[in-house]
Amino acid sequence: MKSLKKASSFPPAALVFLLLASHSIAFSQVPHELKWVTQSIEYSALCSQVYRTAWEVVKASAKNEGSEWVVVFDVDETVLDNSRYAVELAAIDSSYSEASWAKWVVRKEATPIPGAKAFIDSLRTLPRVHVAYITDRLFAHEQATIENLQKHGLFKDGDIMLTKTSREDQKEDRRRCLESGTDRCDRFNPLVILALFGDNIRDFMPMRGKDTAEIYRTVTLTNDARWGKQFFILPNPTYGSWEREYQ
Repeated sequence: MKSLKKASSFPPAALVFLLLASHSIAFSQVPHELKWVTQSIEYSALCSQVYRTAWEVVKASAKNEGSEWVVVFDVDETVLDNSRYAVELAAIDSSYSEASWAKWVVRKEATPIPGAKAFIDSLRTLPRVHVAYITDRLFAHEQATIENLQKHGLFKDGDIMLTKTSREDQKEDRRRCLESGTDRCDRFNPLVILALFGDNIRDFMPMRGKDTAEIYRTVTLTNDARWGKQFFILPNPTYGSWEREYQ
């Protein structure tokens, strides 16, 4: 892949063809869902729509919030687009592994999800706001993640990064950390979580077990008013907890 590193500035669609052509792989071999993410207007429009809609909602909510508050973002497929990593794997007929993912992360070549930077830039104009990232990228990759975000103006001094420190370190633990101002968040006052952005249900709430997920999907979700008011979800048809039935 060394000869392709300069292609990081290519749009996703052009990059797909460039990578596959270099390996004599047919475009038909790219997973259909990856084609949708990298090729479709619909994917980009949907991401932009989520962020544009969220801006009006969060701006209005912030006017009524007198305490310090925070907007929480997942990183992968929420703020940073890793489709190039997936395309590179398809080009060599491979799949995700911890080793290949680690190499990708330290390359710091993920690009912004459509709409993310405009939203975060607007968010920073509001009073008493904090920006936090809660990601299951490993603590060992925290600096590389920050530098990748900084490259695109998505991480600035004072922002909060909470990576995964152990198998037991769950996202709900880190959300509580922000709200309580304790543990890794003890340098901050307790913060009100005004909004959360993610591509996986666990970016918003604990969700484990097929039966629990089915009850939420078919019964609880209909009456959960947090969606579109506090919870904003980005499309990701390529991977997620749904693949493992939320196990």
